[in-house]
Amino acid sequence: MIISQVTQTVLCQQLRENEAALSPDELAYIDMLKDAAISFIKSHTGIDGVDEDDENGRKLDDYPDLTYALLALVSEMYDNRQLTVSSDKVSPTVTAILSMHDFNLIPEREKE
Repeated sequence: MIISQVTQTVLCQQLRENEAALSPDELAYIDMLKDAAISFIKSHTGIDGVDEDDENGRKLDDYPDLTYALLALVSEMYDNRQLTVSSDKVSPTVTAILSMHDFNLIPEREKE
């Protein structure tokens, strides 16, 4: 599965929630968490495209392991909705996956 294939149904299964029992506001919240997680992944990796190539010819969908990072991030944000944070650490597994794709740290070659 790739990031563009992650639907609300997939997210509800990941969160162990019955999609049919959730209110429209709760479903919108889950969609917002997905958008936030994708933004986090884009920022961390430097890849701007999800299902279309960015200016460097990369897209998140090229890296299926990033789907796990997306699901883990959404789960983490959903489970930790309180206003105070006891830990500001990202999951070591998510960090390892994202670090494999840190293209924003590699200088781009000049196009000729």
